[in-house]
Amino acid sequence: MGLIPKIRVDEYFYELPDDRIALFPASPKDSAKCLVYDGASILDCNFQSLPNYLEKDSNFVINDTEVIPARIWFTTESGVSIQIFLLKMLDQSAHIWEVLVGNRRRFKEGISLLLEDNKFNLVCKWKDRERNIIELESNQSVMSAIEHFGKVPLPPYIVREVKESDKGDYQTVFAKEKGAVAAPTASLHFTEDLISSIKDGRYEEQSHRLSYATRCPNHRIIYIIEGNMNTLCNPNEYKLVNSAITSLNVYKGFSVLRTLSVRETAKLIIHMMEKIIKNTQKGVEFYDRFSDVSGNSISEKVNIQPSNYCNLVKKVKKDNITPDNIGEIILSQIPGVSSVTAIAIMSNFKSFYNLVESLQKNPSCLENLTITKNDKTRKISKKVLEDIKRFLLYIPQE
Repeated sequence: MGLIPKIRVDEYFYELPDDRIALFPASPKDSAKCLVYDGASILDCNFQSLPNYLEKDSNFVINDTEVIPARIWFTTESGVSIQIFLLKMLDQSAHIWEVLVGNRRRFKEGISLLLEDNKFNLVCKWKDRERNIIELESNQSVMSAIEHFGKVPLPPYIVREVKESDKGDYQTVFAKEKGAVAAPTASLHFTEDLISSIKDGRYEEQSHRLSYATRCPNHRIIYIIEGNMNTLCNPNEYKLVNSAITSLNVYKGFSVLRTLSVRETAKLIIHMMEKIIKNTQKGVEFYDRFSDVSGNSISEKVNIQPSNYCNLVKKVKKDNITPDNIGEIILSQIPGVSSVTAIAIMSNFKSFYNLVESLQKNPSCLENLTITKNDKTRKISKKVLEDIKRFLLYIPQE
C-alpha cells in the first residue's frame, strides 16, 4: 500500500467573489438553485425539483433543532461593548452556558452585565471564567429574554446588519427543539409545500402495498425494531422510536417486535418460522378474526382490494365536510399542496367553482398569491402552481 500523499490546506483555497454570495434567501426558499449529479451528468436546476431525483425508498434524517438568537451584546457601566455568543446550554433552565466572549479582557471576574427594557432584563456574570462558562438571570424566563435581546448569528461570509426577518429566514420548517446556534444550511431551502411533495403518498403507499399486495391481515405483517434503546442519549430519539412503533401498531394494525441485536433478530425469525411450520403441519389455522374480551368471534376481517386510489387516501369524516371547506379538502389531495396553501387559495377565491373558472380564464391567476404564516409571507412555489393547473385544468382524452 502506497503512502497517503501530504495534503496542503492551500490546495482547498478558492475564490468566492462577494457578488456571488446571497445576502438574503430566495423567495420562496425552494426556488434557490440546485446542482444535481446523477452519476453521468451534472444538471442545473432548482431545489423545487428535488422530489424528481429521489427514489421511493429514500430516507431523510432531519435536524429538528431550532436556532436561537445566540449573539447578545451587553454594555458595561463604563460604556464598553461585550459580545456574548452562546455555544452550548448546560442546564435545562437555560441559566448556564458555555460561551465565546468578544472583548473578553474587559469582562472581568465579579462584573455583572445588564440588558433591560420596560419588559425584560437579562443579567450575565461569570460562573467559571477559565472554562468560558457564564450564568444568566432574568425577571422572565431566561430563554424568553434571550429570544428578546439576542440576534441571529449569521454565517461569517454574510457581511451585513442583522435584521428582524433573519429570525424566520434562518430557521428550518421542521425546527422544534430550541438549542442550535447555527442553522443546517441546506435544510433552509425546504418549504412545507416541498416537504408535502416529497412525503406525499410514501407512507400510505407502503402501508397499502403491505396490506393489499400480500393479501393477509395487517397483524400478520411484522416490523422488527432492532437495537438497544438504552443507547439513545437524546429524549427526542426515544420519542421518535416510540412514536413510530405506536403508529405502526395502533393506527396501521401491524405487529411490532423489538430485539437487541442482529443475533437476537436472527434467532427470533428462526424460532418463529419453526413454530409456524410446526403448527401448519398440525393443521392449526392462522388467527384472522376480531374477538371480544371473552374470546367470542365478532366478525371476519375481510381483506378488500380497493378499486381505486379514492379508497386509499385519508378521508375527513363526512359530518365535517361543508360547502365552505370542500374546496380546501379537494386542493389538499393534489400532490405537494399543503393544507396551509389550500386554505390560502380558497380564502382568496371563496369557492372551488370560482377557482376553476378563474384558472380557465387566466392560468396565471395564482402566481402573485401570497401565503402568510407565523408573520412570514411567501409566494406559492412554481412546482405547486404547475401541479394545481395540471390537475384542475386536466381534459381527459376521448
